[in-house]
Amino acid sequence: MRYHGADPAGSRQTERKLRVARRIILGSMVFVLLAMVVLPILELVAGTESVVLWRIVLAEAVAVPLGVILLVMLRDRLDGRRDPSPGLYWGSIAMAVVASAALQVPVSGMFFLGAWWGVAVFVASRARGALVSVFLLVLPWLLIPLSPLDIRFVPFFLAWIVSIVWALFLAAGSLASIWLWDVTNDAVKGQRARARLAVTEERLRFARDMHDLLGHSLSALAVKAELANRLVDRAPERASAEMDEVHELARKALQQVRSAVSGYREVDLAGEVASVGAVLSANGTVVSVSGLDDLALPPEQEALAAWVVREGGTNVLRHSDATACQIAFTSAKDTTVGRALVVEVSNDGARAGGAPEEASGNGLAGLSERVSMGGGTLSAARTKNGGFLLRAVLPL
Repeated sequence: MRYHGADPAGSRQTERKLRVARRIILGSMVFVLLAMVVLPILELVAGTESVVLWRIVLAEAVAVPLGVILLVMLRDRLDGRRDPSPGLYWGSIAMAVVASAALQVPVSGMFFLGAWWGVAVFVASRARGALVSVFLLVLPWLLIPLSPLDIRFVPFFLAWIVSIVWALFLAAGSLASIWLWDVTNDAVKGQRARARLAVTEERLRFARDMHDLLGHSLSALAVKAELANRLVDRAPERASAEMDEVHELARKALQQVRSAVSGYREVDLAGEVASVGAVLSANGTVVSVSGLDDLALPPEQEALAAWVVREGGTNVLRHSDATACQIAFTSAKDTTVGRALVVEVSNDGARAGGAPEEASGNGLAGLSERVSMGGGTLSAARTKNGGFLLRAVLPL
């Protein structure tokens, strides 16, 4: 899969859908909060001469701001705040207790508490919600002395059970809405994180490709141009032939850069070995290749092997005075990856005064990342005879 960047239109559409979903959830909760506001009015309309007006007015005066506070806490919860403001949370509980105590009919008070619980229980932590739930279950029984009506146990108990069912029904709706919101929001965040990761990986891939492609191509161009410059007086025809190769190398380098930019590039291992061998031979290095004949590899491993050969040849050009270079392909069994292809590029003349692995910088680092992503391992070190060995183990 290729990734070419974020889709602004798709991102805006996703943001718009999230805003609409958020408004729908808040809007659905408004109906629950309206029930809290309507309960005192219903008690007044259905009441008799025994209704105490000031209690109804107090309950209504508390219910309206309480509904607003619940909406604020629910909005904060949807915005990712798992722990509400202590002042708002405990203040809303106190207001719910006052309104429930002010209502004269016990059923109204219990349904009022159930409406609060069905919304507010999910805006706080589970431990706090559990404690508050136990308190609200006991509260209607504690408020019996404050009711001016004659309370009978059996009807009161049945009303208490019904109010619990009512609260659970509201809580189920609230939980479903909040849970779906969390799942959707987490999915969107995960999608954004994957998009950012894809962008980062694409940048790293592009940086590695540019370094590896241009590093080898420019090194080859420099060698060919220097050789042509030395031959221009002694052998003009040979110099002309070398300049033709410089032109051909430049053309191929341009094609490779275009391929890297487009994100698609076919790698031919045999062609890469031949290209590296030609450049090194032109620089006076004798190249020997073993194990390449009849070597059949999957495309991924062939590409990795070609990158190893390319980087090894580039290091020979840049960081050695080698007279001989060996490129070897052997099959082996590795304890970590099982059956594997071992690719080795070695030379006999690493320059003194600096380790080639340090001088190559991003080259070997990028190649190591590339090989690791393919499940293999890469090592680079000086040899006892003063040379340098680049070795890659690629799983098959």
